[in-house]
Amino acid sequence: MSDMIISAAEIAQRLEQNPPTPEQEAIIQAPLEPALVIAGAGSGKTETMANRVVWLVANGKVSVNEILGMTFTRKAAGELGERIRGHIAKLVKEGLAPAEMDELDQATVTTYNSFANRIYSQYAVLIGRDPDATVLGEAAAWQLARSIVKESTGEVLSDLDKSLDTLTDAVLRLSRAIADNVANPEDIVAFARSLDEHTVNMPVDGPGSRKTAAVDAWVKAREVGTTLPVLVDLAMEFAAAKRRQGLIEYSDQVALALEICQRFSSVVDDFRSQFKVVLLDEYQDTSVVQTQLLSLLFAQTPVMAVGDPHQSIYGWRGASADNIEQFGAAFGAGIDQTRTYSLSTSWRNPVDVLAAANVLVRPLTAKTHVPVEELHAKPSAPQGELSVSVTETIFDEAQAVALWLKERVNDNTTSALLCRSLKGIEPFKRALDEHGVRYHVVGLGGLLDEPVIVDLVCTLRVLHDASADSELVRLLTGARWAIAPKDIVGLSGIARWMSERDHRQQQLSEEVRKALKDSVVSEDGASLVDALDFVVSASETHSVLNKLSPEGLVRIKAAGEQIARLRRRVGVDLRELVTIVQQELLLDIEAVANESAATALSSLEAFMEPLSAYVDGEDRATLGGFLSWLKEAEKRERLSPQSAPAEPGTVQIMTIHGSKGLEWDVVAIPRMVKDELPGNRTRAEHWLGFGRLPFPFRGDALHLPVFNWRSTTTQVELGQNYDEFVEEVRVRYDDEQRRLAYVALTRSKHSLLLSASFWASQVSPRTPGVFLQELSEAGLFSEPLPQAPVNEINPLGDSEETVSWPLDPLGSRRDVVLRAAEAVYMADPATPTPWDSEIDLLLAERDRRINADIEIPIPERIPASRFKDFIDDPVGVAKSLRRPLPERPYRATALGTLFHSWVETRSAATSHIDLVDAHPGELDGMDESSLVSADEATLRALKETFERSQWATRQPVAVELEVNVPLGESIIICKIDAIYEVEGSNGQRFEIVDWKTGKAPKDAADLELKQFQLALYRLAYARWSGVPAENIDAAFYFVAEDKVIRPERIYSESELEERWSSVTGSMPR
Repeated sequence: MSDMIISAAEIAQRLEQNPPTPEQEAIIQAPLEPALVIAGAGSGKTETMANRVVWLVANGKVSVNEILGMTFTRKAAGELGERIRGHIAKLVKEGLAPAEMDELDQATVTTYNSFANRIYSQYAVLIGRDPDATVLGEAAAWQLARSIVKESTGEVLSDLDKSLDTLTDAVLRLSRAIADNVANPEDIVAFARSLDEHTVNMPVDGPGSRKTAAVDAWVKAREVGTTLPVLVDLAMEFAAAKRRQGLIEYSDQVALALEICQRFSSVVDDFRSQFKVVLLDEYQDTSVVQTQLLSLLFAQTPVMAVGDPHQSIYGWRGASADNIEQFGAAFGAGIDQTRTYSLSTSWRNPVDVLAAANVLVRPLTAKTHVPVEELHAKPSAPQGELSVSVTETIFDEAQAVALWLKERVNDNTTSALLCRSLKGIEPFKRALDEHGVRYHVVGLGGLLDEPVIVDLVCTLRVLHDASADSELVRLLTGARWAIAPKDIVGLSGIARWMSERDHRQQQLSEEVRKALKDSVVSEDGASLVDALDFVVSASETHSVLNKLSPEGLVRIKAAGEQIARLRRRVGVDLRELVTIVQQELLLDIEAVANESAATALSSLEAFMEPLSAYVDGEDRATLGGFLSWLKEAEKRERLSPQSAPAEPGTVQIMTIHGSKGLEWDVVAIPRMVKDELPGNRTRAEHWLGFGRLPFPFRGDALHLPVFNWRSTTTQVELGQNYDEFVEEVRVRYDDEQRRLAYVALTRSKHSLLLSASFWASQVSPRTPGVFLQELSEAGLFSEPLPQAPVNEINPLGDSEETVSWPLDPLGSRRDVVLRAAEAVYMADPATPTPWDSEIDLLLAERDRRINADIEIPIPERIPASRFKDFIDDPVGVAKSLRRPLPERPYRATALGTLFHSWVETRSAATSHIDLVDAHPGELDGMDESSLVSADEATLRALKETFERSQWATRQPVAVELEVNVPLGESIIICKIDAIYEVEGSNGQRFEIVDWKTGKAPKDAADLELKQFQLALYRLAYARWSGVPAENIDAAFYFVAEDKVIRPERIYSESELEERWSSVTGSMPR
């Protein structure tokens, strides 16, 4: 390596970049040793890391392909990788790169999870794991965990009084926490049982005390002691099921990658030899297990970690704010001996916004054990705008926020409304609508709030759940049926009437009715959904139907019949079911026709993405499982960083957690009141909750509060220690809320509004929160904050708003829609219109499709597997050729293709297949019936069956041989699976074998059609090899059934040509 030094400043000048600041220069030119960079929000860390790579390469310190960069999201990894590639390209162009440098070399920039996956995929076999394990997405993991919980038994589980979804959530959370913290399940169970034994007979208080009521802390400890072992067992069953099915989660990948590196030092040596310099971005968000893995791989090597302890806001997913403080111990010679650098110039925030952010973060800086410099604005930074609004009610606040945004948002402006929680955003959405401000609730939560999606999901819930009364009411009172409130009351009366009767409609005795009432929650006794079904089937003369008006009865019957039809389709593929519901309810038509619902159609299309993600996760995807997962997915997604690009002219509404890493010109942060931002500290979570990993098993346990339960002898003592423990937890929660607010404030590039109001739905007023108070005390607002509301009693409590319910489904569009409908109804069909010519063309096309004898060109290239379709159903093929429709996209993997690929690899024979340029329709065996979920267990079973077959020990002459056979004016594409020399024939006879992973022919007629494929293969191989056709045998091997079928006779070449000629000549044209 060359010792020549080119300074960072000189490189910047040569590459026509801005000169680095002294802080940046120190980082770029840092020695090759472990180093920590504390980079504040918007401080240009991506550019600085890219420039360090350039400096290292230009000075010959390291080759570009020996550099590894890691960050959390694919978006961030893409940005860093693109920045590095761009700078390196300029370096080469300017002649600053080393002469020996290969222009094709690139730095490796990836995500932390992808890097762990790389280790796992390469070395999983060392620990007896499948390197090709399928990565479980959120949907599939939820479904698998739910099925395990659903099938589990046990008295403790049945006594928990927890819903299936709550148990599923707990099992998933605990399973991932065990993996993220490399915890031993047996130790966790022993800990819980020890807690149970210690508290089970614990007296309330000492001798002489009159206290008898159980202490709350004791109740919580007892629940943990009794339920945690059960949940750990379920988490282990979940882990075992994943392994059996060849599945793996991201958290598993990291934990297993760590296990590989701990057990095999050669793996560590391999990665150390590959990468001489490592850059770790967003280091404050790494989990304990990620840190252990990276430390094991790269400790004492040139690792540069970049992060900001003040932006550590993902503690719920295993990240620890204390992690960054331990970098020196993990990678260097010690905390005090490891170099620390700073990036303290904000290139994003204006002066006033930055001043506010610094005020909020100072208490955190005082607690942090690594030096964190206060951010200062760039030299040319504008003053910016910091506004505050404190109003009387939440509706006043929403109006103020909407007006503020309206004045600042235009088609060239990016903007956001950032909330700690999206639960209370309805007043703000209504205010934005009222003032004509475009907005978009980002993510799945926003999608599920779209009216057309609400109708769709409500329908799915009604189909699944007989207690989905509120969802049914929405549908019945909506635009489709427009049932009046009086008839809804009547339907409710029918439901009550039914709840008092048995299946023969005989009234139950008073004793039975009372027992039923006492055994269920009140709303479970009568079901509107059941009542709707009854109305459909009841005789029109039934007296109970008198509760409905004549018109109401007609509409409710129509609604019930339609829902009954849909319910009969519940067993079909969920994607198909959702499409049917859309069409039956005319949601797709409404989406196009309603000009005020501009996003409705795109929302319907977007809904298919999470649905497909769920369906692809497991073969047994159910409607109930999807609906429960949908709620969980929405909750998780709102806490995760978003990658949605800014939308100029549109206010993006999202959570503060989702905004991490993003920026906007204009930002508003509402509800900065006590118990909202910052949040209510009494809700701080700790391990004495359902399905939580006890703190002693967390990787950062040394930095967490300790609950001293072992030394207590009474419930009162336990409660005292618990209160001390909880207060320490709440202090940490306060710090987390402060970091959250800091992240929110530093998203703004120009204008920032902080808003609050005293009254919402609560009894007591909520004063401006501590963050607003601190900013006011620092003199950042032009006027002091009001400390008390004008009204001593909630003014919203006594106010009455007259609302016409149900809301008019057509709203302000009613007059226009009715006039249009009447015009259509009254129109004379013979009246000329501007669209007559187009209508005539459409009608003519329809007539031709039905009656006309038009010419249908036969495709030039036809897969051998489709040949039988031309023979069996020429009319059907002709129809499909007349009006070809796009096939439904499948994300599932073709199991047959995977098996064929395995056989090909195993055979070690020359393959003649070329799939790169092949059209999907040309691939043999890729019909719809062959597309199935790539269940690893099924694939493994196919492999095992093949290994026992007669062909397992034989060497094929060729595999996956492609031969094109001219037949008439078409070319038949034959892709032959395998050709074997018949034993003892001395190279004179051969057998073609076609592997089938599906079912064997159901009858002789089916076999007759399938054997056309073998006949074509025999003809193809005969022409290709020169072997006489009569010396070539052919067979099907149905691997799943371990069944070999050899047709009694195979069509000859002349017979094939005759059948083809007769079919193509007689096809409707």
